[in-house]
Amino acid sequence: MTIDILICSLNKGIVRVENVLRQPEEGVRYIVSYQYTDERYLDLIPDVLRQRSDVEIHTINGKGLSANRNAALAKATADVVVFADDDARFTAESFSNIRTVFERHADIDIAFFQATTYTGKPLKSYPSEERAITAIPHDYNISAIEMAVRRQSIQGTLSFDERFGLGAPFLTCGEEEVWLYDALRLGLKVHYFPVKIVETSTMLKRSLVYVDAGVQRSKGAFCYYTMGRRAWIHCLKFAIKGTRQGFCHFLPMMRHLSEGIRYIKR
Repeated sequence: MTIDILICSLNKGIVRVENVLRQPEEGVRYIVSYQYTDERYLDLIPDVLRQRSDVEIHTINGKGLSANRNAALAKATADVVVFADDDARFTAESFSNIRTVFERHADIDIAFFQATTYTGKPLKSYPSEERAITAIPHDYNISAIEMAVRRQSIQGTLSFDERFGLGAPFLTCGEEEVWLYDALRLGLKVHYFPVKIVETSTMLKRSLVYVDAGVQRSKGAFCYYTMGRRAWIHCLKFAIKGTRQGFCHFLPMMRHLSEGIRYIKR
C-alpha cells in the first residue's frame, strides 16, 4: 500500500519542510505544494527537497490553505493520502499504523487518528475508543493533520471549500468541518482510531472563537452551510451563552456570526 504525504507550505515555511521528511521508505512519497506571495521566497527552497527522489515540489503563486491542499491532492497518485503542514513530525510507527488500519478495514474511506505536540501532549481531548463517525463530532474537533484518506474515494469528487481556512480573506477556519460534512453527505465511510500518527506545533485556530472575528465569522458561516435558516437561532443561543459565561460581549459576537451567515448565504 502506497502513501503520499501532502505537505502544504507558504513563504518562509518552506525551510521547515526538510524536518517533516523521514528516511526514504518504500511506498512513501512526499508531495510539497508550496505557495509563495513573492518570487524571492522561491530562493528559500532547501536543496535537500530537490535532491531526494521521493519528494516532489509544486509551486503556486498565491495563498490560502484550502486551495493549497486541493492543489496537493490533484498531484497525488498513491493508495492513501495524508495531509500535513510544514511543522508536522511523523513517528517511526506512523506509516505502518496507517497501512494497518486501511488493510484491516477495507470498507473505510477516511480514517481519523490522534496528534500530539512535540513534547507528547495530546493536541486535544480525544475519545478513548475507536468509533464510526457519522456526523460532525460534538465531543472533540477534527483536524486535517490527523486524517488519512483513500485517494480514489475523494480525488475529483471532494475538495476543501476555498472560502474557508487559513489565508482566506474572510472565513479564517472551518474548512475541515465543511470537508467532513461534505464527505458524509457523499456517503463516505469515516472512522476514528485512538492511535497517534503525527506531532505538531500548531495551535488550533478554532479555539480562538471568543476573541477572533475571523473565527466567529467562520462559525456563523459553517452553521448556515449545515443548518440553513436554523443557523440564526443556533448562533443567537451561542452568543447569549458566551455572554452569560463572561467569554465574550453579545453584540460584537452576534455581529460577526451574522456576517459569516450572510457571506455564505450570498
